[in-house]
Amino acid sequence: MLDPEEVRGELQRVAGNLAETAEPRTAGHRTAEVLATAPIDLAPLLGPVLDGDRGAIEREAFRLQLDPAALGQVLDLALQPFLWQAMAQLATLTDIDRWDRGYCPVCGAWPALAELVGPEKKRTLRCVRCAAGWTWAVLLCPYCGSDDHRRLGVLMEEGSPERVDVCDECHGYVKAVASYTPSSPAKLVAEDVATADLDLVAAEAGYKRPGDVDVTTAGIPRSRSDPRSD
Repeated sequence: MLDPEEVRGELQRVAGNLAETAEPRTAGHRTAEVLATAPIDLAPLLGPVLDGDRGAIEREAFRLQLDPAALGQVLDLALQPFLWQAMAQLATLTDIDRWDRGYCPVCGAWPALAELVGPEKKRTLRCVRCAAGWTWAVLLCPYCGSDDHRRLGVLMEEGSPERVDVCDECHGYVKAVASYTPSSPAKLVAEDVATADLDLVAAEAGYKRPGDVDVTTAGIPRSRSDPRSD
């Protein structure tokens, strides 16, 4: 269970660093300055941040007169070390790699990218928020569960080791990068930032993350869950 006081300390540390490096007189800079010093009650915000409830974050940002996007981003950064710790602890109790749903088994976030690990290019979905990773079939959309090869595709430049796996069923996408071994949490964050150009390529082609998805069936193969496929 998250301790609001511990999270507050991390939030003030992160916000303090951002206040020193952000461009002055921007919404992000003002938000960081306030979060670094103001005695904000974090307890009501922890649940919405973990659940991805942007509406609740926007309402709190309005109350505090802060930029909603900046508030959400700083809160995500402050929670990350605690989520990394939770993932490491959970990994000692269960085999996360056997998780068979499209969203993260630890924090519930959608995978930010897939690593194609080792010479066999094993596709491993990675959650950038907590660094969890779980093996995933190449021809299976983690969002809508489409396993129809005619509806799954790839966007990539010739000769590039990076690609974007796309689904024309739900219009979702997952970035994919080659890796010799699974990346550490910090390297994973850096990899996500370094491949931001792939996000732009996907968006320009009409794809989004996640796609049009039903969370209750996310990642379950259509051929197994849809009676029409029998």
